[in-house]
Amino acid sequence: MNKRLLNVGLVVLIDMLGFALIVPLLTFFADSFGATEFQTGLLVSSYALMQMIGAPMLGRLSDKYGRRPVFLISIAGTFIGFLILGFANSLWWLFASRILSGLTAGNISVAQAYIADVTDEKNRARGMGMFGAAFGIGFILGPALGGMLSQFGFAVPAFVSAGLAFINLLTVFFWLPESLTDERRAELAAQKKVDVSLAALI
Repeated sequence: MNKRLLNVGLVVLIDMLGFALIVPLLTFFADSFGATEFQTGLLVSSYALMQMIGAPMLGRLSDKYGRRPVFLISIAGTFIGFLILGFANSLWWLFASRILSGLTAGNISVAQAYIADVTDEKNRARGMGMFGAAFGIGFILGPALGGMLSQFGFAVPAFVSAGLAFINLLTVFFWLPESLTDERRAELAAQKKVDVSLAALI
């Protein structure tokens, strides 16, 4: 299999492992700071809300400047978000952690774009299948690992997730080459013009 596909699959696996490790514990984090049920609900949903705002912007940046820079920005935001979560001493720091992590949560969409860049019609399904497997494995193992680590304190899973994000930073920086060629960039720009024209007609 294409080495770049394996590397981006590893990035997705590590990213989802760190994400899924924390998610089941968020309510316990909130409870430890005396959050109400409403505040806990806001905390859990704040990530998705910020992701809805940030992901499209990161996607456009990746089409313009390349996949690697956006990967690095996204992972750095995730890393800092997990550190804030681990050191949080109030409910508002929990919110700050989830808001930052959500705003910079562009890894998954950028990974899909990366796979589209490095595959053709013949092997794209295989590449997306590998993406799905990495996503699923991370999401399966993460909650179990988070539950075990939480026995040593809720900060421990957060710091482990930060460590995983740091490993991802190194993986992208040293082993994941840029996938967006000039030809692919021009193709995406042309497609956007077509989409805008169709939208104007509608």
